[in-house]
Amino acid sequence: AALLFEDCIVGTTTTIRRAHFEGGAEACPFLREEAECHWCWLGLGPARQAANLADALVRARRHDGNRANRDATGIYESRCAAVRDYLNTTHGLQADMQDAAALLNFRGPRTEEQGERLLEMLQAVEGSFLAEQIRPPVSSRSEFWHDFVEGREVALERALLALRMRFKEVCNRLSQPVLNVPDHSPREHRSRTPPR
Repeated sequence: AALLFEDCIVGTTTTIRRAHFEGGAEACPFLREEAECHWCWLGLGPARQAANLADALVRARRHDGNRANRDATGIYESRCAAVRDYLNTTHGLQADMQDAAALLNFRGPRTEEQGERLLEMLQAVEGSFLAEQIRPPVSSRSEFWHDFVEGREVALERALLALRMRFKEVCNRLSQPVLNVPDHSPREHRSRTPPR
């Protein structure tokens, strides 16, 4: 659920079984996407589980030629597209790119109506996770559920609720009217010097 807001699974610390991708590499829905990690994690769907390993397998380096810096705009747009696609295909919602952009990095909605609609979407996603992952029917509880969820149901429910409440707080803050304007702008005024 946290993937709706941020890229919280680091590719260098994750191992995924090839069998999780039905049809192999040829059926990969996100070939040549800028944000391939985000597409990968969201594309696994709710039936697959992924988590970060305790220790990093590889230390990522930052340098001037780093793709993350060079292609930042394309990566951001691709991450928004991955969130939109996940909401629409996995949860049957009607999200658009503006909705995905509002959710990603807790940016917030553009309008109050969009905020209300997104909170309803998040409620539906939360309900889906609760019913299918955290408190599934006893007959469908897998080894994964027994290893990683059992006994942690309340904590996981609170984590889901915390994400939605954090987004709601952003919505509420953005919908507050501006009642006063500071006397001094936080920006410095640029002085214009006439040419000589």
